[in-house]
Amino acid sequence: MAMTTRMMIYAFLLYGGIFAAIVAVIARVIKYLIRYGIDYYFEKLAQNQKHKED
Repeated sequence: MAMTTRMMIYAFLLYGGIFAAIVAVIARVIKYLIRYGIDYYFEKLAQNQKHKED
């Protein structure tokens, strides 16, 4: 079965769209981890400083 130009374009668009969706999900996960990881770090830091003062 020979790949026609149209089939190649469709395959490229399909895999390009899948790749873009995967990259978008990974970017959101990293953004979430950075945002809430920093919040968690500062909460733990504040708790540790409070315990040291007591």
